[in-house]
Order: sequence, then C-alpha cells, then structure tokens
Amino acid sequence: MQGLKFIAACTALLSAMAGAWGQPVALPRIGWVLSGTPENSGHLVEAIRAGLADEGFVDGKNLILDVRFLAGRSERYPEVFADLVRQPVTVLAAASHAGISAARDVSRGRIPVSGYFCGNDVKQMVQSFAQPGGNITGVSCLSAELAVKRIELLKDAVPGLRRIGFMYDPRVPGKDKELAETGEIASKLGMSVTSATVSAPEGFREAIASLRRDGADALVTSEDSFTFANRAQIVALAAEFRLVDISAFREFVMAGGVMSYGASVPERIRLQARYAARMVRGTKPSDLPIDQARHFEFVVNLKAARALNLSIPQRVLLRADALIQ
Repeated sequence: MQGLKFIAACTALLSAMAGAWGQPVALPRIGWVLSGTPENSGHLVEAIRAGLADEGFVDGKNLILDVRFLAGRSERYPEVFADLVRQPVTVLAAASHAGISAARDVSRGRIPVSGYFCGNDVKQMVQSFAQPGGNITGVSCLSAELAVKRIELLKDAVPGLRRIGFMYDPRVPGKDKELAETGEIASKLGMSVTSATVSAPEGFREAIASLRRDGADALVTSEDSFTFANRAQIVALAAEFRLVDISAFREFVMAGGVMSYGASVPERIRLQARYAARMVRGTKPSDLPIDQARHFEFVVNLKAARALNLSIPQRVLLRADALIQ
C-alpha cells in the first residue's frame, strides 16, 4: 500500500515538473466554423476573441481557438466539423440550422455546442429557450419574429411598393412557413409576394432575376448563415436588377444594401463566445438558457438608395439608428 502511494506521488511530481520544464500541456480547444471568408468575417473573429477574453480566456495562452471558414459553401459544414472533432475539441460553435445541426450530428451528444440561432432554428434544435436540454445552447437573434417589422419598414420607405420578392434557402426547415407569413403580412399592407429558392452561390443571379421577371420591386432575403456569407453578391445583384432590399443584418447594408433591421451580429457572437467559454469551464449546456436578443438596429444606406433613385421619407430616416452616407 505504501508502495502504491509512493508511485502515485512520484507520478504527480513528474507531471508538475513536466509543466515547469516547458513540456506541452494540452489546452482546451474550441472548434468554431464561420460561413464566410477571413476577409468578410474578420470583425466576427474579433468578437469571438472579445467574448472569450470577457471570461478570462486568451487564444494560445490558456485556450486554442480553431476557426474554420466555409467561403459561403454551407454544404461543407459536416466535413469541416468532422475534421474538427478529430483534433479533438472541447466545445463546438456555429450559426444557423445548417451549422448547428452539423455540429450536433458529429458531437453525438458528447461535445457541448454553442449556437447562434436565427429564425426558427431554436424550435428545431432544443426543448425551449429557458431549458434547452441536451448538449446545445447559445444565443438567438429572433430574426423571424422581426419579419413583420422589416416588411412594415420596407413599405414605409417605398410607399408605392406593390410586389416583394422573397429569397430563401429551401434546405433550411421552416422557410416555407416563413414565406407564408411574409405573404400574410404583405397582403395586409396592400402588397403581394413572389419567391425564389437558392442553395448554392452560383444560383443567386437567376434567383434574383426571376424575382424581377415576376414583377418584384423589392427583395427580402431570408436570414441564415448561407445568405449572410454571400451578402456582397446578393446586394450587388439587387442593385443590378433595381430591387430595393432589406435584410436582418447591418452587414448587408455595409456591403451596399439599402436597409436592415435586426440584432447586431458581433454583439450576439461575443455573447455566444462567452457561452462557449463557460462550457469550456464545465458548465452544462442545459444549465445555460438561450439568450434572446433585446436590442435591434435599423440601418439605412443613403448612397444605395440614391443609386436606385429612391427618396426615403424623412419620417422613416428619423427612425434609423444609423445612416450610411
């Protein structure tokens, strides 16, 4: 018995000496997959690092942040997450239905997942906001719940608007319902809706062109990580086909879109990173209620509006949180 105690003591001493002598010590690793590119997602990586720092973590010092980029190819989520879990990782993080479901599948319930939920993603993934259950939790942008507000803003900005084009990714569950709800809202405001689906970056041109052929004068882009990553192409095509666009994210407006209304993506991701850090420390995902966005911003790009010969009423501009000249 005394011999066993002696061996255990020696083992502990050697482990401590290894750390002191600079031998490699495994750090917790967060595997984070972003839908965009390093160029258009730099501000998001900064938000992730800021959120980790809020919880006392610094990449390379007491944690490894392994960020992967999909360059708008959301179909690559499964293979990228599969590669991450071979590292191995302590926590996985992603956004929208495609990303969170891929993380869920490769984790097999054993690895915590910090998610950024949009639209109806929450209802598809967890038991409830207050008690998510399982191995997934995170933050929500409540974007689908703001659909009514976006359509109202679009109508206020373009009083003569009669037909809206709604573009969405059919691979995402719940988008048919979102289309139906958009149609109901538009009808109450004296407008009609036509729609187009797109599931690959090469399909945006034809999707937006078809909306224009069907008589749309405005574009509403359904929010998810796929459209977010391809926002520059979307707003450029909307301008080319003379469509007034509105989206859920300021980043669309910064890329040249006309209007956006929704939660701040960097603020949400910063909190998502804090959730990931808490799970690294051992907090169970089921003990972290999904945080719902409480602050929303209305952003207008006046330059983009002028390019379309659109004069947005002053009463609408006064409601904007930010005007881009």
